[in-house]
Amino acid sequence: MRGQVSTEFMIFMSILLLIVSILLWSNLSLQYRMMGLKSNVEAQKLCDKIAFEINSATRAGEGYKRRFYVDENLYGASDFEISVEYYSVFIDWDGKSATSSIITKNITSGTIKKDWNIIENINGELHVT
Repeated sequence: MRGQVSTEFMIFMSILLLIVSILLWSNLSLQYRMMGLKSNVEAQKLCDKIAFEINSATRAGEGYKRRFYVDENLYGASDFEISVEYYSVFIDWDGKSATSSIITKNITSGTIKKDWNIIENINGELHVT
C-alpha cells in the first residue's frame, strides 16, 4: 500500500512539474513578444514626434526655431538610426523599422541625433543642429 501511494505521489508531482514548466515557458514567450511590441510602439511614437517637429517647422515658415529631445534608447535598443528622406522619417533598429510621413522632401542641413536637437526654418529651408 505504501509503495502505491509513493508511486502515485511521484506521478502526480511529475505531472504538476510538467504543467508548471509549460506555463513558465509560455509566459516567457509572451513577455518576449510583448517587449518586441513595446519597442515597435516606442519607435513609432518617436518617429511621429520627429515628423511633428519637421512638419511644424515647415508650416510655421521663416524664423521658426525649436529645441526637442530624442531619447537614446528605444525600450532597450540603443543602436537605432534616424534618417529623413523622400518625404518620410525612418527609424531602423534590430532589423525592424518605423516610418512617418512629412510634408517636406528633406532637411537642408544637419541630421537628427540622439540628444537635444534644434530645428530652424531659415529662408524656407530646414536646418537641424
